[in-house]
Amino acid sequence: MKRGGLAFAAMAIATPAFAASGQSATAAGQAQAVIVAPIIAVSLNDLDFGSLTSSRTASGSITVGAEGGATYAGGTTAACAGGGACSGIAPARFLVSGEAGRSYTVSAPTAITATGTLAGGGSAPPLAIDALSVHLESHAGSVTSIGQLDNKGEDRIGVGGRLNVPAGTAAAHYRATLTIMVTYS
Repeated sequence: MKRGGLAFAAMAIATPAFAASGQSATAAGQAQAVIVAPIIAVSLNDLDFGSLTSSRTASGSITVGAEGGATYAGGTTAACAGGGACSGIAPARFLVSGEAGRSYTVSAPTAITATGTLAGGGSAPPLAIDALSVHLESHAGSVTSIGQLDNKGEDRIGVGGRLNVPAGTAAAHYRATLTIMVTYS
């Protein structure tokens, strides 16, 4: 007589093991930080459009380049022959300092408004300053908003722009606030 047998296969299903009461586990990780010198921007000189005259009949402008130099257009001219010492034309200059070799981003407005005081007292109509441009010494000749601090941790920024002068603008002294922001990138 032959005996037959049945074979049963058991399938095991994996289930998580639960820690018994009183057991614990630990793991170790790392915490780290790198402290770098803070980035700082300091104004060295203001954007100065100098002394100019305004036509009674034609609007005009003066553009000061971020690297220097000025161009008059329309009804504006230099108040001094040949742009002499009384003109005072200069781009704004800023010194940026921080961690040597680091790159940074500079942000500047594209336009600002100058408010004025009339020569005889009182408020003058505001003037628009637009076409603001930035020049970074670390990137001579190229237009960029990303600078590189040198091995001393410094870079210089020039900012130029265009002052728009309506026809018949009265004699006045104008001022505007030009704010830039520098951030490590």
